[in-house]
Amino acid sequence: MLHLKNATYIGSKKRQSLFDLEIPVDFNGNLIVFIHGYMGFKDWGAWNLFEKSFTNQGVGFCKFNFSHNGGTTTNGIDFPDLEAFANNTYSKEKKDVIFLLNEIEKHIPKNTFIHLMGHSRGGGIALLNHNDERVKSIITLAAISSISKRFEDKNMLQSWKEIGVRHVQNQRTKQQMPHNYIQYLDYIEFQDELNIEKACKTLNKPNLVIHGDKDTSVLIDEGVEIATWTNSPLYTIEGADHVFGSSHPWPHNELPEKLKEIVDLVSAFILKQKNDKSIIENEALMFQLTELSKVDGEIKEMEFGFLLQIAHQLGLTKEELMELFEKKINHTPPKNELERIVQFYRLCLLMFVDNELHHDELKALRNTAIKMGLQPQATEQVISWLENHPGQSMPTNQLIKIFQTNFN
Repeated sequence: MLHLKNATYIGSKKRQSLFDLEIPVDFNGNLIVFIHGYMGFKDWGAWNLFEKSFTNQGVGFCKFNFSHNGGTTTNGIDFPDLEAFANNTYSKEKKDVIFLLNEIEKHIPKNTFIHLMGHSRGGGIALLNHNDERVKSIITLAAISSISKRFEDKNMLQSWKEIGVRHVQNQRTKQQMPHNYIQYLDYIEFQDELNIEKACKTLNKPNLVIHGDKDTSVLIDEGVEIATWTNSPLYTIEGADHVFGSSHPWPHNELPEKLKEIVDLVSAFILKQKNDKSIIENEALMFQLTELSKVDGEIKEMEFGFLLQIAHQLGLTKEELMELFEKKINHTPPKNELERIVQFYRLCLLMFVDNELHHDELKALRNTAIKMGLQPQATEQVISWLENHPGQSMPTNQLIKIFQTNFN
């Protein structure tokens, strides 16, 4: 378990800002990184309860303040630094996500599934960061579909250019929030990499689009555009406004019903991804096992029984196993070395299940180990041990030690 509250990361222009990170005891390997919206912050409204709704299910959660959102490391809520806010830009926010991911990588387990979830303007920023290889999926809540739409008022642009700054009142604090003209110039300079439509049309990861049908701040039309560009369904929350029934401060101990609905949608979306990935990986492993079992020209009863046993362990039925003998699957070995070692050992056990190892089988086994990037000296030791200990299984700690010794 890990619980960081008001920890700091270094964002754009080397400015420090705050983040929270919780990895629950029953962590299931999924981590949501939540991105707040315009005039937002990580502790706004019901976001802390929102976080708890996921960590209670074993999902990790991280939320953070943009480096130039107007908060400081001592006060992340009331916008004490209006100069920083005035100099904020969309490109700074896009980069902040990368800086934040770099920081939390130091704290989270390897192979964690990171899901970027953004609200409003933060949803657009999430989409713009979809090509980060650490990100497994994108979730948007009432997201903007375009930055250029924010600059469509020509009269406003002209006045802004002449004065150099424009102000928008914060309805909660009543502050006049300054926006320097540099924000628009930054968009013009980086408009290609800040093109949300382009990002959506090149998105090749799972994504979930959620929007309220009573949203007057970011109309549902923008949610329709995102869903259309990403070729995905739009999940409409009936009767929901821009903040899904929340407000700041949020004095209640439970989430508003609309946010509860979102928690259910997101949880199902994340679970499906994990299951889909597991099915694909398990089928690929079983396919490789079936291919090796056919090397000597026949599949013995003991070999098929062993295959069926592993298939059941991996959640595959006998019928699905039989289908794999006819399939052609492009198999890519796992990136994690421990997973590759375990996979190689399963292949060895299949070859030795009848206490006989034919020349063609041994050749295929060695070639497979090379393709998996495993040390030949280590794989030979494993094969030799199994030859000298027929009918026995090598202790796991001994298996790992062999590969560690040869690696060093």
